[in-house]
Parts: sequence; structure tokens; C-alpha cells
Amino acid sequence: MAELKYWVWMNELGINPYLARRALEHFGSPKAAFFAERDDFAKVPGLERQEIEALSDKDLSRVYRIGDDMQALGGRILTQQDAEYPQRLLNIADAPLVLYVRGRLPVVDDEAAVVIAGTRRCSPYGLIAAAQIAGEVTRHGGLVVSGLALGVDAAAAEGALRAGGPVIGVLGCGIERVYPAENVALFEAVLEQGAIVSEYPPGTEPAGHHFPRRNRIMTGLSVALIAVEIPTEKSGVMHSVRHAIDQGREVFVVPANIDAPTSQASNALLAEEGFRAASRGWHVLRDYERQFPKISQEACTENGTEGPQIRVVAGAPKVRRPTKKVIDKAPKEVYIDLEEVRKDRSEAEQTVLACLSQEPIHVDEIIAACALPVQKVNVCLTTLGIADYIREHPGKRYSLSPQINRSENA
Repeated sequence: MAELKYWVWMNELGINPYLARRALEHFGSPKAAFFAERDDFAKVPGLERQEIEALSDKDLSRVYRIGDDMQALGGRILTQQDAEYPQRLLNIADAPLVLYVRGRLPVVDDEAAVVIAGTRRCSPYGLIAAAQIAGEVTRHGGLVVSGLALGVDAAAAEGALRAGGPVIGVLGCGIERVYPAENVALFEAVLEQGAIVSEYPPGTEPAGHHFPRRNRIMTGLSVALIAVEIPTEKSGVMHSVRHAIDQGREVFVVPANIDAPTSQASNALLAEEGFRAASRGWHVLRDYERQFPKISQEACTENGTEGPQIRVVAGAPKVRRPTKKVIDKAPKEVYIDLEEVRKDRSEAEQTVLACLSQEPIHVDEIIAACALPVQKVNVCLTTLGIADYIREHPGKRYSLSPQINRSENA
């Protein structure tokens, strides 16, 4: 923690990121700033008395506590000098000095990362749109970034996980805090298949002023923003829109009914500001096909199609139905070999799958058979359930999904 402790020290001073960057440019490193004298800080352009007082505090006790907390969580701290710190994020003017990370952070600069954001108090249409578009973005080779809030954010994260994830969840609190508490299963699923990141250390409570700052990280990690539902100009989603514009990111808006109260500002952005409309994941990712080799127009779901397309109609949201009527013909079942499923899952998930069959068994039996920690088994059951590979039955019993075929050597 030789150099790391000075990065954490400076990050925890509460200095505006713009001014922190100026101090870094002046001194060359956080360590040099730490050992600088009070008079030296007065030479940094823009620093006022408040910032000078903060930089004069050399107490590292909190820094060491943060290090201990991160070690206990099995997380890591990325600084701006680390190779794993995303260059895309580093390029924004107010990049966080450090990122606290749990889980498996993808190589963000190699990904067409897309923020999908919207109001917490969204309509059923918003939930459908967010989940559908997030799934399409994932299947086309993109990476979904989410704030993991209720409503649109959560629906987008779940849609991406169902399509095979991963997801990057960006928090406005400590990375051990599940906020909101209702999203505990989603939080664990994202942690298992992707990563949770924050500029706030463990123990930080969620606070209102954290979330607009959190939004700049979400857009900073991404190449584009998809706004699903924005009810008013004062909505929190507009913070993300403004950050995206300031950072030079593309902004796409999902259209909705002209009288939808949850999308008044969304429709205004389309009509008055000239933002681009998007009702499919490919509408966004096609711009990045040449830039990112992973991006492909070929996308499929379980039945070999991209899924129903959203239609903007009066009243309740609907999806496009096949025009050709099929009579007296049962739908074709699509079966998946268990061995194929296990190839793309984590080692822990593979262990859990090996303990399951079409016959439901109690979670305690699964834990005993897997020889894994209870929490790890519960997380795996959550992620496998989201991916629709297992079924939950009454009484905390679980089985493989009916479409999963267990071969003799599985």
C-alpha cells in the first residue's frame, strides 16, 4: 500500500475532482502532495482556503481502515495510475482519483459499454423497454452499465444478466451496501457475473448528493447513454444526460406515447433537442461495429430470434405478434445441453449445476452436496435463476429448468 495510501488519502479529502487533478498536475503525485507544506498549496491555481486546509490534514488512520475493509470484502482499489483503471473514464475532466471494485471488472476500454438509465417510478412500458434493450445490447456484444436503482436501472441490469451478462453496477455509496435493499438478489447477481464499483469507500451511506456524482462515472465508463423514461427536466436521469453531453458521449432516447407522464422530458428531448431515438439495442451498437470487434448484428435468443419489438401505442405497452396464425401446432421446445450451459458459467455455478437435476431438492441438500459457503450457493442460485437455467419451487427447493438436458457424463 506504499503509493496507494496517498491516492486514497487524497480521494478522501472531499476535494472537488477538478481541483484534485490540478493539485496532482502541480505536485506530480499524491505522495508529493502529501509531503508538501501548507505554503506550497497556495501555489496551486484554484485552491481556496478550504482545499488547503483539507490537504494539510496528514492523518492516515482512515486510509488504513479503508484498506482493511477492502481486504475483508475481497475487493481492490484502482488508482488513476493503474493499468486496469479505464482510460475512457480517466479522460473525463473530473475522473475519480480511485475506484473501489468488487467482482470481475471487464476490460472496459475494449467494450462498447452503454448506460441504460431512467426514472425509478417508471411505467410497465419502461420496465419492458429497459430489459429488452439491455438484453439486445448484451447479445449484440455490448456491455451494460447500470446504477442498480429501482425501476429502469434494475430492469436493464436484469435484462442484461438474462442475456448472459456481465453488468457493471455503479453505486453512490460503499460497495458493500445494497441500495436499495429490495435489490439484494440483483446486487448479488451482478457481483457474481460482473462488477460493483464506486468512488466511495466501504461504510459510506447512500446520500442524495452522491448520485449525480455517481452518474458521471456511469457515463464516463461508457460510449453511449440510452434514456428510457425521463418524466421531467428535474429528473435525476437528466444529470446523466448532461454528463454524457459534457463528456462527448452519444445520447439515445427511447420514444414513448406522447401523453405518457413518465416520458414527457424524454419525448421533449427527441422533438426539441434532436436526440436520436432508439427502440432496439442495435440502433445504438451499430455505430460502434467497426470500433469494437465484439459487436455483431447477429443476435439471438432462446428461440433464435431477437425478441419482440416495442411498439409505441396508446394505453398499455404491447409487443408485435406474429401475423401468421398457427393452428393446432404445439410450439417447438428448445432444449439445451447441460454441458454447454456449464462452459459459460463460473466455477461455483458449475458446481451448483452439477448437484441439480429435474427433481427438486432443498437448498440445504444443495449446500451439503456442493461443499461451498452458504452465501456463495445462494448467489449462484440467484444468478442461475435469472439466466433461467434453474427453477425455484415452494419450500426453498430447486431443480434444473425443463429445457436443460443432462447428458450421461454431465
